[in-house]
Amino acid sequence: MAEEILVPVDGSEHAFRALKVACALAKVENQSIRLLHVVPNKEVPSGLKRYAAVEHMQDPPEFLYETAIAENVLNAARDQALAEDTQNVECSIEHGDATKGILEVAGREGVDSIVMGTRGLSDIQSMVLGSVAHKVMHAADCRVIVVK
Repeated sequence: MAEEILVPVDGSEHAFRALKVACALAKVENQSIRLLHVVPNKEVPSGLKRYAAVEHMQDPPEFLYETAIAENVLNAARDQALAEDTQNVECSIEHGDATKGILEVAGREGVDSIVMGTRGLSDIQSMVLGSVAHKVMHAADCRVIVVK
């Protein structure tokens, strides 16, 4: 199995800078890139829930709303990776806590490295409890490269 670099992306400038570094590293080390977006468990506006019910949507509106955002973020990141001439790019979506999601995917996929930005689009709670990058850096079993 080819070695893989995990790049968590959230649409922030820091994440896109990290992706640029990961693409350069992937070329040098002949590795593939796995893009990951972790969808936080958040409440969807009640108006969107009513719309989904009226339209008889099968999936819960929370899933539809957050998955659409995740797909847009991943598509933009994939486009950037392909523009950087990266050969093999896979995309994943996880749901839940960002740190746990990143570490779970890293373990499950057996990635060689995680390349991520120092800051993302997280809320004030993460500033109080510590950044996702900081937590991943200390808990990951693989190399972690944090890009400012």
